[in-house]
Amino acid sequence: MIKPISKKKYYETISEQIEQAILSGEWAEGSRVPTEDSLASIFDVGRGSIREAITNLQMSGVLVSSPGVGTYVSDNAIACITNSQLADMLNDPENLEEMAEIRGILEPGLAACAAKKASLVDKAKMQEAIDNARSGNGLEDWEKNGHLFHIALAEASHNKIMINLLKSVEEPTRKKMNSEKYSDEWAAKHLEGCQSVLDAVNNKDPESASARMTELLK
Repeated sequence: MIKPISKKKYYETISEQIEQAILSGEWAEGSRVPTEDSLASIFDVGRGSIREAITNLQMSGVLVSSPGVGTYVSDNAIACITNSQLADMLNDPENLEEMAEIRGILEPGLAACAAKKASLVDKAKMQEAIDNARSGNGLEDWEKNGHLFHIALAEASHNKIMINLLKSVEEPTRKKMNSEKYSDEWAAKHLEGCQSVLDAVNNKDPESASARMTELLK
């Protein structure tokens, strides 16, 4: 439920409350938004703060305005809000452990799909990433090419939604790994695991590919 807020609060607070009203169903998609005067009274703020909040929500696609008609909740407002919230969570370092859990669920499935769908080009990209990591100079090259292997594996699934999901969680966790110290021995062992996954993909063995990816992510 929308609540009056202190005049000292910024327009972001108004935006957040409007988004919550939409998510809860209080403001339905496609419904008309109250006038600026009404909103100013509801939130107990000046019209300037209301205008800023509405502009902010228009920019994010949550609200739409039509000259001479008024401002409405967009038909895909809930998707816009949840997508924005997801982006914020993915960029929050405090959520790295949960993102690692997502990878543990997602990547074995990607490996299984790759075993069924990977083309010769897909397999060559994965092998190239492994070979470049092995012949590279130190952990930086291993980290870069390890990333390329995971992306190539995802793309070999030929599932656009899963590919983008993997990219959205792989990049933040990769940055975290960048700040930590890994030994050459550990990197070599990891590459063995990548090769094991690729071998299963090459053999068109979905179950083995999934199991080996689960082991790799440990």
